[in-house]
Amino acid sequence: MSQSVAKNTLFMTGASVVQKIISFAYFTLVARSIGAEGTGKYFFALSFTTIFVVFVDLGLTNIFIREGAKGREYIQKYFSAILALKGIFSIVAYLAVLASITLMGYSAETRQLVYLSGITMIFDSFHLTGYGVLRALGRLRYEAIGIIMSQLLTLVLGSLFLMLRMPLVFLILAFTIPSAINLGYVFFIVYKKFHIIPMPRFDALTSQFLIPLAVPFALAAIFARLYSSADTILLSKLAGDTAVGWYSIPYKITFAFQFIPLALIAALYPKLSQYFVSNKERLVQLFILGMKYLFLVSLPIAIGIGILARDIIFLLYTPEYEPSVLPLQILIASLVFSFVSFSTGAMLNACNRQKIQTTILGFVMVANILLNVLLIPRLGITGAAIAAFIGNMLLAILGYIFVSKIAPLPHQKICFDFSKILIAGLAMGLVVFYMKTHVPLVLAVAIGVCVYPFCLFLTRALTHDHLKEAWGLVFLRRTM
Repeated sequence: MSQSVAKNTLFMTGASVVQKIISFAYFTLVARSIGAEGTGKYFFALSFTTIFVVFVDLGLTNIFIREGAKGREYIQKYFSAILALKGIFSIVAYLAVLASITLMGYSAETRQLVYLSGITMIFDSFHLTGYGVLRALGRLRYEAIGIIMSQLLTLVLGSLFLMLRMPLVFLILAFTIPSAINLGYVFFIVYKKFHIIPMPRFDALTSQFLIPLAVPFALAAIFARLYSSADTILLSKLAGDTAVGWYSIPYKITFAFQFIPLALIAALYPKLSQYFVSNKERLVQLFILGMKYLFLVSLPIAIGIGILARDIIFLLYTPEYEPSVLPLQILIASLVFSFVSFSTGAMLNACNRQKIQTTILGFVMVANILLNVLLIPRLGITGAAIAAFIGNMLLAILGYIFVSKIAPLPHQKICFDFSKILIAGLAMGLVVFYMKTHVPLVLAVAIGVCVYPFCLFLTRALTHDHLKEAWGLVFLRRTM
């Protein structure tokens, strides 16, 4: 693979890490400052409009990146046509946001938060397509800069608004302003550096070409977004704002780690697609490696945070969020299945089984909503966490079943390798559980961080060759 691809992967991985750190720090500051009820309203507004942002893009940016990379001479035409389509879709989506939040009978304050969050949603969708130009051109460092600068500006503005004790709507404004600036930034870059004019122009023929291609991506995005946000919406209606505030903490902590599978899958996906055509044996090997490394990384996170959940909640968020402890333990346990499902989903898409992946997402979305409706009235936020756990487990299991129909998988070897990793993880967990009552929390974590790789090497679940192999996979410096 070219050096430029390795650099792009490094840029985006680094930017994602920094973004998650800043975002997590900002959300922690917000939760500590405004309490569970205020956090619930704030988190609900963002989650609610996140659902509708899918209907502004409808998979067009994914298709744009793919088709633009194939023929760069068409980038201007695709870009202008998509901007025109998004102009129409954004108006429809925003009207749907206004109508939905009004009909659902929320308070005036919550509606104001959603109104402003909806505008942010539109800015986000348009700058997503702007960055699509840069991705099609293979120039990802500008996106990395934009991601970090936007998140830093949100942190600065939000902190200022919190210090001045401004109304809740200003915390949403802390997203709206950076999003608008980010849009201006990316449009300036694509015009000034690459002479691509950010001007909408409706083109019937181009639209007829792009829209059918985008349908599978649109459906998958809709299912995934509904799956990830339905619990928050249902909690808000069935349990109230305070419950949403409590639930937002384990949700944000768990979600903060998703940059890991995203970075690895971004590196693996092109090779999976290539080997599906040219080398089925290497295809299976690469899939197993990806799944193994994701399990290896997610397991200590799940076990460590599960054991230290109460300490983390009390240290970062105050005792007001004590009800978040059990949901955090349940949600963080589901992280293992969530990570594995990234690998199975990438494999299905790379092997032209995107319809199967979309069907799995649709089935899990329906199951998740039904489970939330059934469990939230009985168990509150714990019920929502259980529903999410079952949903992530179904994603991983169903994905693995369908992958095994595409390519013969050595199930016994996979189980054996995973069991060695599990032994190392459990050993680390026992050490952390014992040490946390005898030493400061930070030292207990540090000891666990040392114990886990030691146990991995001891069981030979991890070797020096594996480390070199993993480095090559992530940064694409090996052809694999």
